Amino acid sequence: MDNKKHRKKKSLLSSRFYRIYFVVVAIALIAIIIGLIWLRGAVADYEVAQPVHAAAEVATLFEEGDWDRIYDLDTSAKDISGGDRAQYVQSMTELTDDGDIAWSQAFSSNPDEMKYTVTLDDDKLATFTLVPSGQTTGHGNRLWKLGTVTTHVAVEGTEAAGDITVAPYRVKAPVGYTVNVNGRELTDADAISTGEAIFQADFLPEGVAAPTMTEYAFFSEEGEPVLSARDASGKEVPVEPDGDNRWICNLKEDEDFKSQFSDAIIALAERVAKYTVKDLSRNGVMKDVASESPAETILKKFSNDWAPPHKTATVTDAKVTDFHVLSDDCFTCHVEFTFTLRTRRGNDYVYPTSYTFCIVKRKGAGKLYNINFN
Repeated sequence: MDNKKHRKKKSLLSSRFYRIYFVVVAIALIAIIIGLIWLRGAVADYEVAQPVHAAAEVATLFEEGDWDRIYDLDTSAKDISGGDRAQYVQSMTELTDDGDIAWSQAFSSNPDEMKYTVTLDDDKLATFTLVPSGQTTGHGNRLWKLGTVTTHVAVEGTEAAGDITVAPYRVKAPVGYTVNVNGRELTDADAISTGEAIFQADFLPEGVAAPTMTEYAFFSEEGEPVLSARDASGKEVPVEPDGDNRWICNLKEDEDFKSQFSDAIIALAERVAKYTVKDLSRNGVMKDVASESPAETILKKFSNDWAPPHKTATVTDAKVTDFHVLSDDCFTCHVEFTFTLRTRRGNDYVYPTSYTFCIVKRKGAGKLYNINFN
């Protein structure tokens, strides 16, 4: 009798357990389904709120050549055409006929503004901005609306009145540098694009930002423009030709640090070079390499069977260039040299060689973090 009661009680407990279990599972499944539905809605809501959608609508006006509509949106259009809508529409239609119109996001110093550049065959044609509309989506994401439109063209000369042309000159400079053209400082309004990284992002350690370049387009009413530039500290830096009607201001080298570390960099380059021809063991070079770094992986996998049989390997005429301090514990540089392998018969194999290094500080010592064999 007692056994029957025990089995009955056990059966009731088991039945109650499974009822509770299935109720909990059902609630969990319902919660998951509701969560997935909410997440899908939130993702869709977030996607709808992205400014690129509003930007695409504005860019369509340029892509489709709706200059009549642009004339109403752009106050500069009245200045270009002297208030003659028909002239503006006709001139812009002729200018852009069969041209390649593209658009991309540009730099804006205003965090509450999105800026975009419209180009015609890679030359700056116009810019437009987006600003918050004051409305939000159901999930609280803010929506955007058109702010301003500016056509970057000019009417040239009295004889050619009405002939509209795109700004013919361009110059690149690192972000933070100031560039002057004929005494006028170029501003964000002159920028075609910004954010072009000087170094590949994956060449640097995590957390170290790569310097970027801004490209400007401008007119020169005085013929060939006179350009000058200053770095972020206010020191003058050279502006060099970079093709027809193009100039570039390269990132200024850190000369003091360069002179301090040049000998060590050249010595490191020599050890790496000798390792690549089996004149130095792996342990001989790995002591200079940061552990778990790209350089460690590259050098461990390097196939050093390429070199001809030789007696000596020497590095000569070495020099360090493009030395840039990117943070308190990271710098990059370029080292180039002549690498000569001499055979036992006295024959020389001469290899012009160059490396790009990324050096980091580890426990107070400089270590090779990454390397490019150029």
